[in-house]
Amino acid sequence: MTITNGLCSLSDVKSAMNIFDSTDDSRLELAVEAASRMIEADCNRRFYQDAGVSARIYSALSGVLVLTDDISTTTGLIVKTDTGFDGTFDQTFASTDYQLEPLNGIVDGQSWPFTQIRAVESLTFPYSRTRAVVQVTARWGWSAVPTAVKQAAIIQSISVFKSVEAPFGALGLPDTGILRIRSGLHPSAAMLVAPYRRDAVLVA
Repeated sequence: MTITNGLCSLSDVKSAMNIFDSTDDSRLELAVEAASRMIEADCNRRFYQDAGVSARIYSALSGVLVLTDDISTTTGLIVKTDTGFDGTFDQTFASTDYQLEPLNGIVDGQSWPFTQIRAVESLTFPYSRTRAVVQVTARWGWSAVPTAVKQAAIIQSISVFKSVEAPFGALGLPDTGILRIRSGLHPSAAMLVAPYRRDAVLVA
């Protein structure tokens, strides 16, 4: 199979496992694909970049702040609001009307996607208890997989690949006896991706 939006590559996993033949390539690719989606589900975000822009609508937290999914670039970014609460996004914000955060796209010295939009001039975001009234057109995701996430994907891919040797959740080892397979992410993978976990945003 072909890996789609993998957080690591087949060669990354084979190198970590000291595998030099192609006998298990299909199973390893499947493990990478599964591990990548497991990590993204755990973090509630995607670590790859969409090919193009698309529109999503959000509920504002206040008149000046909207939380969004990960915005990978300012290229093609459009912010609109539904001032009439009728499903028509009739007001377009100029780039000077809002501020993208985290500022400079940096968190703890690391490149980071933008995750919220703050109104900074005279325009504000409408607020509704029943309707999402902010439309954001953007290229979603991360422009590159963070190093820690890539390493977690390698570890998790190996764990998924090895799990077929323990179909009932336990693996017998000559030196250590019975080893029980954990559900969810491998502990080391979970530790590596912990800083990247986020809560779901109010998106329609």
